[in-house]
Amino acid sequence: MLALMGAGVASVLAAASGAPGAQPGSAPKAAASATQPGGASKTAAGAAQPGGASKAAASATADAGAPRAAASAATDAGDELPLDAAPFPPEPSKQPTAAEWKAAPRVRLSRAGPAAAGCRAYRAREWLRIRCPELTVSAISLLGGKTEGVAFWIDPPRGGSELPRGGEVMFPIRRGDRRVIQILTFGPGYDGPFTLLPAIVIQEQWLEDEPAPTVTAS
Repeated sequence: MLALMGAGVASVLAAASGAPGAQPGSAPKAAASATQPGGASKTAAGAAQPGGASKAAASATADAGAPRAAASAATDAGDELPLDAAPFPPEPSKQPTAAEWKAAPRVRLSRAGPAAAGCRAYRAREWLRIRCPELTVSAISLLGGKTEGVAFWIDPPRGGSELPRGGEVMFPIRRGDRRVIQILTFGPGYDGPFTLLPAIVIQEQWLEDEPAPTVTAS
C-alpha cells in the first residue's frame, strides 16, 4: 500500500514539474504529430532559425537555377549564325516556302541597335526574313533600293489591344543590291497620341567588290 502511494505521489510531482513524457497522453500526441501529413516538414521548418538551413536550401536551389538560365541564354545566343555562314547561291532562287522558313536558321545581322533588340533574323538561301514580334507596328515602307522580292507583313492586334503587334520584312540579298526599309510605330506627336514615328531602319547592301553583304537594323 505504501509502495503504491509513493508511486502515485511521484507521478503527481513529475506531472506538476512539467517533465516531458510524464504528461498524460503526451506520447500518443507526439506520435500523431509525426504521422500527420507534412509533420516532418513542419518540424524541420520550425527547428530552422531565420536565415538557417531552410533559407540556405532555398538559396542553393536559386543558385542552381541561375546556371541553368545562363546556359539557356548561351544556347539561344549560340543558335545565331553569322549572316554569311553559308555561301550565297550565285543565281537567284524563288521565294522560300513556309516549310523552308520554319527550318531556316537564325542569323546575326552585321549590326543591330537597341531599337532592334527584340527582332530576329532568319536566312534561307539568299533570302532574309527579319521579324519583330513584340513591336507595335503602324507601317512598313521601302525608302529606297530594289523592289524585287521585297515583302512586308503586319500582324493583327492581339491580347485585347486595338493596335497591331508584330511585323516582319522579307527580301533577297544579292550582289549589287542596296535597300533601305523603315518600320514605323505609334507615339505622341503632332498628330496626337497615334502619330506615325520611325522605330527601326533596316539597311542592306552588297557592293560588287565586297565578299559578303552588310545588313543593319537600328
